[in-house]
Amino acid sequence: MQVKLPFIFLCAALCVAVEATAQVPPCGTDAYLIRHARAIERMEARYNEAFPVPGATERSSHVKTIPVVVHIFHQGGPENISDAQVQSQIQVLNEDYRKLPGTNGDGNGVDTEVQFCLAHIGPNGECTNGIVRINSPLADHQSFQRTMLKQISGWDNTRYLNIYVVQDIDNGSGVLGYSSYPDGPPEEDGFVVLHDAFGTMGTAQAPQHLGRTASHELGHWLGMYHTFQDGCGTDTCTTGDLVCDTPPVEDPHYGCPVSANTCSNDVPDVNDLVDNYMDYTDDACKSMLTAGQRDRIQNMLQLFRFDIWQTGNTLATGCDSAYVPVPCAAVSNFATLVQQVCTGNPVQFVSTALNDPIAWQWYFPGGTPSTSTAEDPVVSYALPGTYDVALVVQNSIGGDSLMVPGMITVQDPEPGQLPPFSEGFESLLFPPNGIVVENPDGENTWVLDTVAVQAEGIASAHMDNLTYTNYGQSDGLRLPTFDLLNFGATPWLRFRWAYARSSPNYSDQLVVLASTDCGVNFTQVWARTGAALATGPTQTTPYIPDSTTNWKNANINLTAYANSDHVIIKLVNVTDGGNYLYVDRINLGDQFVGIEDALNGDETITAYPNPANGIVWLRGIANAPADARVDLRDATGRGILSMPLQNVLKNGIDLGAQADGPYVLSIRSRTGSKSLMIAVQH
Repeated sequence: MQVKLPFIFLCAALCVAVEATAQVPPCGTDAYLIRHARAIERMEARYNEAFPVPGATERSSHVKTIPVVVHIFHQGGPENISDAQVQSQIQVLNEDYRKLPGTNGDGNGVDTEVQFCLAHIGPNGECTNGIVRINSPLADHQSFQRTMLKQISGWDNTRYLNIYVVQDIDNGSGVLGYSSYPDGPPEEDGFVVLHDAFGTMGTAQAPQHLGRTASHELGHWLGMYHTFQDGCGTDTCTTGDLVCDTPPVEDPHYGCPVSANTCSNDVPDVNDLVDNYMDYTDDACKSMLTAGQRDRIQNMLQLFRFDIWQTGNTLATGCDSAYVPVPCAAVSNFATLVQQVCTGNPVQFVSTALNDPIAWQWYFPGGTPSTSTAEDPVVSYALPGTYDVALVVQNSIGGDSLMVPGMITVQDPEPGQLPPFSEGFESLLFPPNGIVVENPDGENTWVLDTVAVQAEGIASAHMDNLTYTNYGQSDGLRLPTFDLLNFGATPWLRFRWAYARSSPNYSDQLVVLASTDCGVNFTQVWARTGAALATGPTQTTPYIPDSTTNWKNANINLTAYANSDHVIIKLVNVTDGGNYLYVDRINLGDQFVGIEDALNGDETITAYPNPANGIVWLRGIANAPADARVDLRDATGRGILSMPLQNVLKNGIDLGAQADGPYVLSIRSRTGSKSLMIAVQH
């Protein structure tokens, strides 16, 4: 059996675009589908191999219990929800997935035979209530920072379902939550949900105040798609949500519709399941999952999440029915996003202690400060070395301490090299000249290119965004560390690029970042995307620059970083399903590196109209050095005319009296020369 996955993912993107014009989708998981399309394809291929018959299932004879840990990221406000609000959400998950009589989950669906338990035993055998509270700016969550949540507070995803409750998602985007899928990146496993769409009390607000946002996102974590995935599709089993007994749905439903039937290609033709947890209806309207959805869940648990529900894990996490919870003393734990820093750089420590501590005592030998009673202190280190960190915490039941030997490594900043620096990739060694390729996902990244017509010489570097489906991933060309403090002149970074889009609706991004704290934090100093990035026509085939390509120039003034002797610069490609991106002729210094750098800003120099039969003008020139001249020669090399560039920019060049044929127009100055081919045609 083959599943039409590419169409599924295309629909996911189109659904987001269409819905955005009408109503904000409350679920951000479609973006995950697009960003991790390759992983989802792999998951479905493995699923189809294990269960080749649509609707087949491999159900066990007992109810599966999933241990849960809830990480509450807050900044001290009401988003730091109560234990009772968390427990109310776990109760809703059990009502919905076990079809408990007398609850909202007791609708027209089935018992999925999966239940959920707040863990009573942590990863290291510690006593816990299954709730971790983290006071952190990450509470204002940006989806591109998803992995940071786990870096700060993430438990083994093969043993626990990690739920992250946050204050906001993507600057008030309207998204209430989003989830990973089975067999996806471990660093993103689990789901994220807003505090006011979590549980049934406290900050939970109508209409999503009955806990069904989490029931919906949990469905994704268990391998289910939206009921409206792929629209009406072509087959109820192998398109759409890949579940045979959920009727196809053209678009998501909002509010509480009494009934709807948006597709008629199912046999028999039945109404849409507006009460299904995997639609977008209000919480009060959701009440069911189908037998087919139950079977897909059970299959996913057998194939991808086997360890988490095994009896041994249930016992080890305190989720067996015989476990008797006890009050827990505070358990010390802490984290930081950065463990290798340079002297003088600040380090933000975050307490991830369990069981609501009321007192913190930190120890930072060699650091400033050396001790702290703050919950989340900031510390710096003046001397290179390896440093221990310790934390003692206390609550009303008792206390605990933790010491991590050698947690922080501090080094003096790497001595930067004085400009000038130049790299045109002409050595054919890649990466060359101290450049480092940053490839965080280990897939498509920057490579050497000798096929395209280059901006200069015989080689460039390119990124293949056309076949790269890990949308949102960043791949960098990290330049050597530079000493701009002792440079003694205005530092300019210049390079050339060429790019085409695969669709007018999508574009990759080229960003330049700079850091003066050894790469702990980077600041964006330049960026291009969309039409501003494109140099070639939109095309669905690989873009390869040819002799007609107008490479664009970047000219970036780095004066803001001239007070540092260890500046790190990197050129970063952010993929969004576009096309090939090329960079060439990277230079850092104070001098123009060629005639075009001296003359133009962001555009390549061209002559127009071309062919011509009268006045010809030059465009793409931002500056006209006093010594620059324009020469015109015919095909035999005979000189026709020569005049100052400033005159040409003011009056143009009159070719009306010249015979038909090709001519060479040259611009020359002390920095070099630039030649253009131009044709006269009367």
